[in-house]
Amino acid sequence: GAAIFAREYHPIVNVAFALIGVAWAAINVNSYPMIVAMSSGRDVGKFTGTYYTFSMAAQILTPVLSGFLLEKVSYNTLFPYALFFSLMAFLTMTQVRHGDVKPQKKESILENFDVDD
Repeated sequence: GAAIFAREYHPIVNVAFALIGVAWAAINVNSYPMIVAMSSGRDVGKFTGTYYTFSMAAQILTPVLSGFLLEKVSYNTLFPYALFFSLMAFLTMTQVRHGDVKPQKKESILENFDVDD
């Protein structure tokens, strides 16, 4: 959000880009395992497909939309654009109501010694 106010290049911008990159990588690395952990065995394919559909759609549309804004408006739209969609992603993550995965209770004591796949 602070980058919106930057009007000219400063070396600290490189540090900001590095921190933003690390944060975004942490989100990407953890989002798919969260999808798998929150879905049941029969629904994992459905949720995985939905995840990849929207993820790939965003990767296709954002270069086109941000490029249009950069070309037709100005380069000053880059950081507000990134901030807006980062906040949208944050808002969607706040709607996740499922907690950690709880192990299913085994039917018999012997099943506790079985190795899960």
